Amino acid sequence: MQKVLNKKMFVLGIVLGLFLIAIITASAFSLKCRQENPNSWILQSYENTVVLLNNGEVVEVFGNISLDTLPPEDLKHLESGISFLTKEEALLAIEDYDG
Repeated sequence: MQKVLNKKMFVLGIVLGLFLIAIITASAFSLKCRQENPNSWILQSYENTVVLLNNGEVVEVFGNISLDTLPPEDLKHLESGISFLTKEEALLAIEDYDG
């Protein structure tokens, strides 16, 4: 009886170990993918307006948006930068500021 219990515990340990290895591997792969493909489109405040950056370079300046007219919460987000996966997503979001 003890041998059967030990055998079951051994098998359970192996299964749990493999499960843990699979989770760690998947997490590492996910992190690597995020680092290789960061959100490169960023809406950010610049002087008294908003700019669209791609990989750190200014792509578009939205001079018709004045930071003075935006709520403090929006200013906070724009100061730190708002990331997007695509340019289209960023342009859709800018419509919220371009009243």
